[in-house]
Amino acid sequence: MNQKALALSISSFVFLGLLLGCSKKATEEEAKAEPPVAVVTVTKAARQDIEETVTAQGTFQSAQGAAAKLAPQMAGRLVSVLVKEGDQVTAGQILASLDPRALTAQTRSAEAGYRASTATASQAQLAARAATSAQESSVRVAQLAIDAALVERDGAIQAAQTSLNLAKTDLAKTLAGARPQEILQAQDALRQAEATRTRAAKEVERQTFLQEKGVSAKRQVEDAQTALTVAEASVESASQTLEILRAGARQEDREAGQLRVRQAEEVLSQARKTGEAKLTQAQAQLRQAQKQTLAVAAKVQEAKAAQSGVGKAAADMETARTQSDYATLRAPLSGVVVRRLLNPGDMADPAGTVLEIANSRQLDILATLPADEALRVRPGQKAHLSSGEMARVISIGPVDPQTNLVTLRLQTGSSKSVRAGAFILVKVVIRVASQALVVPKECVLNHEGKSVVFVASGGVAKMTPVTTGVETDAGVEIRSGLAAGAQVITLGQYELSDGAKIKVEAP
Repeated sequence: MNQKALALSISSFVFLGLLLGCSKKATEEEAKAEPPVAVVTVTKAARQDIEETVTAQGTFQSAQGAAAKLAPQMAGRLVSVLVKEGDQVTAGQILASLDPRALTAQTRSAEAGYRASTATASQAQLAARAATSAQESSVRVAQLAIDAALVERDGAIQAAQTSLNLAKTDLAKTLAGARPQEILQAQDALRQAEATRTRAAKEVERQTFLQEKGVSAKRQVEDAQTALTVAEASVESASQTLEILRAGARQEDREAGQLRVRQAEEVLSQARKTGEAKLTQAQAQLRQAQKQTLAVAAKVQEAKAAQSGVGKAAADMETARTQSDYATLRAPLSGVVVRRLLNPGDMADPAGTVLEIANSRQLDILATLPADEALRVRPGQKAHLSSGEMARVISIGPVDPQTNLVTLRLQTGSSKSVRAGAFILVKVVIRVASQALVVPKECVLNHEGKSVVFVASGGVAKMTPVTTGVETDAGVEIRSGLAAGAQVITLGQYELSDGAKIKVEAP
């Protein structure tokens, strides 16, 4: 190395030493200088209501009762489909129809069966009424005959008893001897008996005439003749009594009186027998009329069965008419045709859908939550939608064992601006903390696993441990560690340490 190079090296070394000395001096001076003041912004910790929510992803679906799949209630071939996808329909509008010929024939057959059963029931009712009326009439006639037989029997017995009493009285008088008064009485009795005989003779003449004309029965003529015989016997008896009284009591008179008594007794016995026979005959007629009750009941039962057949035929006719209506598919609600699956000429049956209709203005939200979060959700709770609208929980489904998720159904207000299937973010409000102490979310930091905030006080940042609660986009609930009105640092807090000097800048 030559002297020039050596001199250059020495010069460089000296310069480097001077440079290092100057740098060390500057660092020492900087260390002795004041630390810098951090510029921050603050806000007051204030009390306000804050909502605790759970977030779920949902989709818009047709509301319950706002969608329908149309299928016929019986199999048949489609002859018309009057709408296409996208068409607006109103409730009750005819949308499609099946071939109605078989149903029309079935309806006509059922109507004919109803008319036939109605006619049969009418005839059965007429027959039942006629049988009932005839039976009631027979019973009534028989009862009247019994009443007449009783009256006639009692009258004949009473008359015969009277004659017997008179005969006994006359006999007693004969045996006792006659008195003028008795003779007068005997004369009156004779006249009365003759009058009775005259009436009886006229009755025989009248009944005989009526029999010849076919109006009266032979029995009535015989009864009249019997009454005439009784009357003639009474006349004979009264005449003999009078003669006996006039002639005085003789053996013959006593025998005649005894004979009259015996005759009166025979008349009384005959009256009783005749009356009982007539009564027995009338009672037999009543029993015969009453036996017709079973036949009448059978007729009535037939009428009831026929009427029941009318009811069944009416039900069959109504069923046939209802099934005839099945040939027409009507819109169950107003909405839009979202799918058309079959066309005219296709076979349709209850298992296959012809059209699908939905009301796009009535949409619900179906959202899913983990089962543990869904435990805090109740029907009726409100929810915030990411669109800015509000919704309400209307039902909570069971837990899906495969996904451990629970499906919520929420009801919204107007859904005109969305379509079924669109996604939406849902925040269900599960609790509202009333007048909680709230700070902005960015104020709360994590320091060594604990939540802290920096509070501005006297130009110094103080690190303050806090206990937090509900956390939302609007802020964080401070349950303890902070007083209302405290100046909490919202900007610049990440570069601060406890006790750092700060300068508060207007937000």
